[in-house]
Amino acid sequence: MTVTNHAPSAFALLLLATTGTAQRVRLVGGPSPREGRLEVFHDGSWRSVCDDGFTDAAARVVCYMLGHGYIGQVVRRQYAGSRGSGRIWLDDVQCNGTEASIAGCRHRAWGSHNCWYSYPSAAVSCTTVRLVDGSSPLEGRLEVYHNGTWGTVCRNDFTQAAARVVCHMRGHEDTGQYIGTRYGAGSGTIWLDNVQCSGTETNIADCRHRGWGSHSCGHDEDVSVSCFSEVRLVDGNSGSKGRLEVYHNGRWGTVCDDGFNDEAATVVCYSLGYGRVGRFIGNGYGAGSGQIWLDNVLCWDYKKPKSHIAECRHNDWGRHDCSHSDDVSVSCIADSAEAVALVGGENPRVGRLEVFHAHQWGTVCDDGFTDAAARVVCYSLGFGYVGRKVDISRYGGGDGLIWLNDIECSGTEQHIGECSHGDWKD
Repeated sequence: MTVTNHAPSAFALLLLATTGTAQRVRLVGGPSPREGRLEVFHDGSWRSVCDDGFTDAAARVVCYMLGHGYIGQVVRRQYAGSRGSGRIWLDDVQCNGTEASIAGCRHRAWGSHNCWYSYPSAAVSCTTVRLVDGSSPLEGRLEVYHNGTWGTVCRNDFTQAAARVVCHMRGHEDTGQYIGTRYGAGSGTIWLDNVQCSGTETNIADCRHRGWGSHSCGHDEDVSVSCFSEVRLVDGNSGSKGRLEVYHNGRWGTVCDDGFNDEAATVVCYSLGYGRVGRFIGNGYGAGSGQIWLDNVLCWDYKKPKSHIAECRHNDWGRHDCSHSDDVSVSCIADSAEAVALVGGENPRVGRLEVFHAHQWGTVCDDGFTDAAARVVCYSLGFGYVGRKVDISRYGGGDGLIWLNDIECSGTEQHIGECSHGDWKD
């Protein structure tokens, strides 16, 4: 067979050395070469396929044509409303899942259809892992496909090595971060628990685990994974502050301070799991060495807050006009009400509210505290504008300092430091 290579993020293409029609298929507009909107090549042009009647059996045939074997699922939600331009080549495609080509499946005549724009184009995923409910196709709650059903994975023993295996399966080489349970609980089957990977496996099923469907956890422990290029803070006295480095193309490198501000620092800290908190502290942790990966980073976007520095505008990887004396440093412990935590709860999404101020954690009085304030807290923790106040006795009283009282929020602030409140006090 002959493989035609294109930009990895654009589409995947395979030409089979056989005769006949529809021997070329590609997946376009997806997050990796293994997923996207289906197009077929016929009569000299690429056109879309209507998803009317398109099933997982047909998706398996497409994935086989692309060289991935008879695996594959229809992914309608991610591409709802998506339609390629020009003609529609196929409609009412019916496969048994063992054909060598989609042309061998039953379908209407080429170019004949009745789906128009009331149906989106067929979209296919050729991987048995997916990331759902995330802010980007590159991160979300991990789900695996087994025995005809999607299910979740427990966090017990799950590590960065396992996250790298997941991202490799998604077509993202040399990346992968385990980000706890950031994207919340799933539902239905829990497929895997106690997953232990070395990081060199090509499929999460090849890692050690308890066995399919055997687990000792609930959905509040469902794993979330990010396949963005990794970030870290180095040479600080903790992982929460230091010189910023990002991982790309197999190498760690630094970031220039041109255009970098607190907004960009907040994005960095969020991707590290600290919530919507962060400060740009110049080059406080000195010069790095080797590769300089990013320059002129701009993260501000009032319509859609960024979840990773790779989503922000920048010069492109490796393009810069600076030196290591300009290397960015970041702190994820802000000395303000931006640093909040929920403690004493059964998972990171619930608990007694505490804030960090004057280098100490303290509690918050419930006088005037409403659901609007709770929504602001949840937003600053990275969960979006959701949240409600629960009974004060549910998670017990704290000890030590009481920092804030009489907090009044409209519910649209980015952190409770922007809300009206009394003076900081103990």
